[in-house]
Amino acid sequence: MTWLSQLYTKATFRPVRTIGGFTATLTVEEVASDDLTMTEHPVMDGAAITDHAYLNPTRLAIRAQWDEVGAGMPLDELYTKLRNLQASRVPFDVVTGKRIYRNMLFKSLGVTDDAMTDNILSINAQLQEIIIVQIQTTTVPPRSQQKEPGRTGSTDKAGKKKAQEVKDPVRAKSALRSISETFSG
Repeated sequence: MTWLSQLYTKATFRPVRTIGGFTATLTVEEVASDDLTMTEHPVMDGAAITDHAYLNPTRLAIRAQWDEVGAGMPLDELYTKLRNLQASRVPFDVVTGKRIYRNMLFKSLGVTDDAMTDNILSINAQLQEIIIVQIQTTTVPPRSQQKEPGRTGSTDKAGKKKAQEVKDPVRAKSALRSISETFSG
């Protein structure tokens, strides 16, 4: 065994837990939730089918504590910075012992102050992932340059349309009425 492999067998690497770049003196608890929503649609006789599923934004609850030495600043200043991070509504990363959460925002940020936590900053934070998407717009060429402008043209400047009465007696009936008349007559 080489000295390098001995070094790696004895070394333990732990992730530095951070909330938007702020490293807590103590992380008391981290509770994460990754939920999947499955769509349900009723069909014949009330049975529901599930034909689609999508991931919901990740939620994370953290209880963390700071003292002035670990925070590197007065605790009221740190709390103000955390509140400003929430108010900025700019997504940030959260690093826990198990995972890195990207694009998170504070949903709520609470402080516990009691006899045990009087000289420390003890926060209860509810965070939620913000799902950021990329959108793209396109322009449609003028109707005069399209082969089938009635099908592919833009719909702007189309004016108001009113419903028109159907004159053809065959098309005026619903499909259900036509079937009913076929079997009853």
